[in-house]
Amino acid sequence: MKVVNINSVNHQHHLDGLQATLMEDPITPKATSDVGEAAMMGQDTPGGESHGGGGCCSGIVLPSSQSKTNQIQALLERHENPQSVPVAATAASNPSPYSITAVSKLLKNLYLCGGSAATVPTMQQLGVTLVINATTESELPNTPLPCDETGYLRVPVKDSRETDLDRYFNEVADRIEEESQRNGITLVHCVVGVSRSASLCLAYLIKYHRMSLKDAYQHVKARRPQIRPNVAFVKQLMEFEFKQTGRRSVSLVYCHSLDQELPDIYEPEFRTMEMLYHKFRRNIARR
Repeated sequence: MKVVNINSVNHQHHLDGLQATLMEDPITPKATSDVGEAAMMGQDTPGGESHGGGGCCSGIVLPSSQSKTNQIQALLERHENPQSVPVAATAASNPSPYSITAVSKLLKNLYLCGGSAATVPTMQQLGVTLVINATTESELPNTPLPCDETGYLRVPVKDSRETDLDRYFNEVADRIEEESQRNGITLVHCVVGVSRSASLCLAYLIKYHRMSLKDAYQHVKARRPQIRPNVAFVKQLMEFEFKQTGRRSVSLVYCHSLDQELPDIYEPEFRTMEMLYHKFRRNIARR
């Protein structure tokens, strides 16, 4: 086994409650109103920092999903149609492809999942040749590998606002590409497959598939709807995109309900939150 360890919101109460909900750090996805479109909120670690939440801000016009899908697929035309692959053996029968206990196929050579799905039978079924574990040793032990020849890379980071995940973007992306050039298959996981591992996959798509951050995010989210990199990671990816491509596809917009700037790619997820906030403000103004 080759092991590499990278060191290096009565209205006021309701509004406050909603804000508190967005700012806490859940370990599992909270809720979803519509599986195909809504985002399941989540955090990879039990004790990590807040994801920060997304904001609905007026004036944002998002491109149609069909148009974007076509553009993204053109970029990936040499790959198979990605699909979600349910975990084998230990998974519940007929698991939803949107479940955190599913392995999500992003590309022919790249899969994303949470730690509970990274099992030996699953990896054998998929033909995984490289595993990237984006957790600290206090969260998860080393991932069991299907064979001694399977490559292994641990990125020992917490899902925290303070984590400099960007220091690993190039190294991880390079390793995934090297494996792909050898016709290998990489499985990237963290605890839940929502933030850290998703961010690393986004960096790979930006660097080696020349996708914008917005296109990469929409591509991965279409295959694993629960992804939600914490806001700090998105900001780091914004800078990584600029260094790689010389352009910025994601902007920071001000969310009134949370009183902070958030990436515009999270705007659709918190439209209800912002609507409740403005309704509350109008009710106060009438009194």
